[in-house]
Amino acid sequence: MCLLKRAALLGGLLTLAACGSVPPAGSSPTAGTPAPGLATQLETQASAGSLVVGQTRQLSVTVGGRAPLPGELTWTTSNAAVATVTQTGLITARGAGNAVIRTALTANRSVYIDFTLTVTAATTAPAPAPAPAPAPTPGTFPQRVLELTNAARAQARSCGATSFAAAAPLAYNAQLAQAAQGHAADMAAKNYFSHTSLDGRTMAQRVTATGYPWRTIGENIAAGQPTPESVVDGWLRSEGHCRNIMNPAFRELGVGYAQGGSYSHYWVQNFGAR
Repeated sequence: MCLLKRAALLGGLLTLAACGSVPPAGSSPTAGTPAPGLATQLETQASAGSLVVGQTRQLSVTVGGRAPLPGELTWTTSNAAVATVTQTGLITARGAGNAVIRTALTANRSVYIDFTLTVTAATTAPAPAPAPAPAPTPGTFPQRVLELTNAARAQARSCGATSFAAAAPLAYNAQLAQAAQGHAADMAAKNYFSHTSLDGRTMAQRVTATGYPWRTIGENIAAGQPTPESVVDGWLRSEGHCRNIMNPAFRELGVGYAQGGSYSHYWVQNFGAR
């Protein structure tokens, strides 16, 4: 007789049969030879198929039409980096690639079934692109000018022939902002450009009128620049305006912005310390 192993797909069941040879009388089975009369059948009712990394699958195998006894089958994997298997037939997908899962009779390892398994990497949805920062609007221009002014003060720079060390950031002050906004709106409405209002008020008088108890104040004005970035850049390129921005004696700032007049855009910075 022969040691025969064959696999066929019968009625949807993968069948593996082994036939054993009967040794001559008085002899004993040799290594690798089934015991006399051994005829064992393995039938599987699940295919390994394909898995995604992280998934599991239970393979169900019967021995001679019955559930296997504990320890009757030995499960192995050809590539533990791709898939692992427990001794109950539970597969866990570990990494992308291919592996062969084998279950064999523990008493006769030449009787086995191989399951080919393909594991694919888990796909993750691409992270959504961050929403673009909203463009500054006229209503946010004063806050943006304050931010840019403090960014400029954070770095040492020269204003003409005068060198300045980095200075502390300026705090927003509502009274200084009231004076600045009032003057910007007045210039836009009456179409003029000056530190002195058309009614003769000076910067000091405008700030004092708000109730701000100042001990030192300063003012920058500009017209025509359409954005906070362009106006702050222009001030930093002008020696006198730059000196106001970098002056370490100033502690607070108010910013005004208005549209209108022949320049379309009017800007005011009022600096102060109490």
